[in-house]
Amino acid sequence: MRVTLDGVTLAYEGAPGEKVRALDAVSLAVEGGVTGVMGQTGSGKSTLLEVMAGVLAPDAGRVLVDGRDASGGAGARLLAASVGLVLQLPERQFFESTVEREVGFGLLARGISTREVRRRSERALALMGLSLDELGGRSPFSLSGGQQRRVAIASVLALRPSLLLLDEPTAGLDPRARRACLEAIRAAAQEGATVVVASHDANALAAVCDCVVALEDGRVTLDGTTRELLGNAALMREHGLEGACAARAASALRRAGVAVSGAPLTAEELAAAIVAGRSS
Repeated sequence: MRVTLDGVTLAYEGAPGEKVRALDAVSLAVEGGVTGVMGQTGSGKSTLLEVMAGVLAPDAGRVLVDGRDASGGAGARLLAASVGLVLQLPERQFFESTVEREVGFGLLARGISTREVRRRSERALALMGLSLDELGGRSPFSLSGGQQRRVAIASVLALRPSLLLLDEPTAGLDPRARRACLEAIRAAAQEGATVVVASHDANALAAVCDCVVALEDGRVTLDGTTRELLGNAALMREHGLEGACAARAASALRRAGVAVSGAPLTAEELAAAIVAGRSS
């Protein structure tokens, strides 16, 4: 699925008589793979996802889905049927009494058989490191924050959306759950979904994204491959953002006189870059 934002602007009410632009003439396109969205708090990341999902309608500009205007009619119906959105606060999207009913709700609403619903729910939870047998009968509101986030993601993964939008998916997760979450995101993209991840976690984006967009005050300030952006610690600093830890470590080592080649994004790449730098 290709989603294009063409000059999208959206404002909300601030102080009395004041309009604050959450998005300001944003133009970008996503199709296939995983796109990361970075930016400081209030830069417009969550608003961008909600506009892409059709939850918010822009004040100006257009949202196109596979070339069709998604602001109304068939395009809007296509978007609603094909999108999966995971909110930053997952407990706000829970409404069922048990985890099993929560994860399976969307599937049952689509007329999928009970047997298939259980199979897909079980798989989606397993991808997130959770067990349907262990948690299926519990209320999602009784779970820890990390478990709630994983259940929310699983409920969307089970639907196999063409467009998967995730807002801070790794927040509050321990290392094992974080790794499972990133692997599930990559698996969704490999199975054909277009995935957009908004996050402050540069290392998570470095691990899973093909390209990255940075927002500042509702405007796109950077747009490039993950290595071009997150692998460039100096560029990230210029825009008040953090690059990947490996890139920042490489930058510090270079300032200390250590030769480091390339633009490493992971610890393994950093080690290889140091070895390559010594031999050059």
